[in-house]
Amino acid sequence: MEWISYPVKDDSTYIKEYVLDGTAKVYKNLKYADESEKQAVDLYIPQAGQGPHPVIVYIHGGGFVRGDKTRHIMAMLQGLRYGYAVAAVNYRLADEAAYPAMLHDAATAIRFLKSIASEYDLNPDKFIVWGETHGAFLACQIGIGGTKGSVSDPFAAYSQYDCRVAGVVDYWAMTSLEEHYNLEKIVNKGKENPQYLEEIQFRAKGEELAEILRSSPHPLADIDGTEPPFYILHGEDDDTMALAFSQSYYYALKAAKDDVTLEILPGTGHGLAHIVRADQIEGTYRFIHRIFAR
Repeated sequence: MEWISYPVKDDSTYIKEYVLDGTAKVYKNLKYADESEKQAVDLYIPQAGQGPHPVIVYIHGGGFVRGDKTRHIMAMLQGLRYGYAVAAVNYRLADEAAYPAMLHDAATAIRFLKSIASEYDLNPDKFIVWGETHGAFLACQIGIGGTKGSVSDPFAAYSQYDCRVAGVVDYWAMTSLEEHYNLEKIVNKGKENPQYLEEIQFRAKGEELAEILRSSPHPLADIDGTEPPFYILHGEDDDTMALAFSQSYYYALKAAKDDVTLEILPGTGHGLAHIVRADQIEGTYRFIHRIFAR
C-alpha cells in the first residue's frame, strides 16, 4: 500500500458538499488472475469519507493494442474527492491474447473486486464501470451482458460473484468491432500501407478477418430494457470514433426504455486528453452522484 495526493479543485461546477481532502490509499497491482502480469488492478481508496465506498471501475482504451490502467486516469480520480473508490483495470492486450480475452479479464476484475469488498471497505452493490474507446466497448458489454449473465468468466475462482454494475459511463465506445473496422477503411482510404487495429488484434486480413468480425458481438442487439443506467459522452469533433456510434447506443437504449443520457461536447476531439476542464466532466459526475444516491 502507498499514499498519493491528488488535486482538489475549487471550482463552482463541482458539488462542493462532497469534496474531501486530497489523500488516498493506493493498492497497486492486485492480481485477479494468473495467466498474465497484465491481469491486475490498482485500487484507490479515499482517506476521508465513510465506507463502504461506492466504486468507479475504470477500463482504459488504446485499441486493445496499447495503453494501461494509468492512461488518462485523472478524470476518474476526481471521484476520490466525493468519497468514491477508484479501481483501474489492466487487461491482456493483443500481443498476448485475442478478443474476447479483454472482455473476460475486465469482467473477472469486477468479480474479483466484489470478492474483496469487505476487506477493502467497498460497496459491492454500487459499482459503476467507466470506459473510454475500446475500454468503453468493454464497459458497454459488461453493462448490457452483466444483467443477463452472458459475460462468461473463464476464471472459476470468482464465479460465485457476478459482474452486474449499477451504471455505465461510456466515453465514445464503438458499437462493434466490425463497424469500427468499416470506419477505419473509410478513414484510411487512399493511404499507403494503412494499419488497421483489427488486423493487429486478430492477426488476420481479408476474408479471414471479415469472417471473424462478422461473428463478433454486437452489443446493441442484446439490449432489452434490463440494462443499468447509461451516461454516454462524445466529442462533437471526434475524427477517430464516429459520433454515430454513441448515438446508436443512445437510441437503442432509449427505445428499450432504459435510463440513458447522451452528452455531446462541442468543440472537443477524440480522447480523454481533451477532457481538461471541470465543466466537461460535470455531467458525468452528476450522473454518478445520482446512481450512487449521493
